[in-house]
Amino acid sequence: MATENMTFQYEIEFKDGRKKSFTVELDPESLALTPKPRPTPPEWVKLEVHRCENCSLDPATHPHCPIALNLTEVVEAFSKDHSYEEVHVTIRTPPRTYQRKIALQDALRSLFGIYMVSSGCPVLDKLRPLVQMHLPFATMKETAYRALSMYVLAQFFIQRKGGAPDMTLEGLGKIYREIELVNRGLHQRLVQANLNDACLNAIGNLNCYAQFTQMFLEPGKLEQIEKLFTAYLK
Repeated sequence: MATENMTFQYEIEFKDGRKKSFTVELDPESLALTPKPRPTPPEWVKLEVHRCENCSLDPATHPHCPIALNLTEVVEAFSKDHSYEEVHVTIRTPPRTYQRKIALQDALRSLFGIYMVSSGCPVLDKLRPLVQMHLPFATMKETAYRALSMYVLAQFFIQRKGGAPDMTLEGLGKIYREIELVNRGLHQRLVQANLNDACLNAIGNLNCYAQFTQMFLEPGKLEQIEKLFTAYLK
């Protein structure tokens, strides 16, 4: 088994030469974010501030929203930046390096996505297995395909442990409806933080990806990719 932390090193360079770097470290087995010491968190990070309507955390043991708490450093670093600014992004992982010129909001969407599923939110935890094969600049279709594959594999593990698998995929639609509520709550927090739109639009983009994945589950939509599996259906 792996013993070293899984790392994602993001370097975001602006046209004016500014560079901002972040290293995300995850436990290699649980894919949970390795916590870092935090100074006194800002007001918008408190759990009860724009708390998600589907939040199940106990304020007595979780005084702060785990996602907001872990995003604080990134949010503050880009608080004055605009979503449309073009940046050069370099993402280094042990197996490979990714590079691309892209709008800042899309760079942050990629970075936010890792923090959000690895911070300990009971809703977003369901997407944590996706981090194992993180694809930084994934399209909506690629993201939906990966989410569907992840969910079906989860059903295999459920069945192997004696549970009843959900091969109708109804549960995945429910998960993504819950995720939309979390995205909405986090967006409201960031509005209170009085930021420029880069971070706000990153969350908005993530929500668009969630909605697109739900569209894949609508009647008739999966048939569009069924032909890819002809070899299995003979």
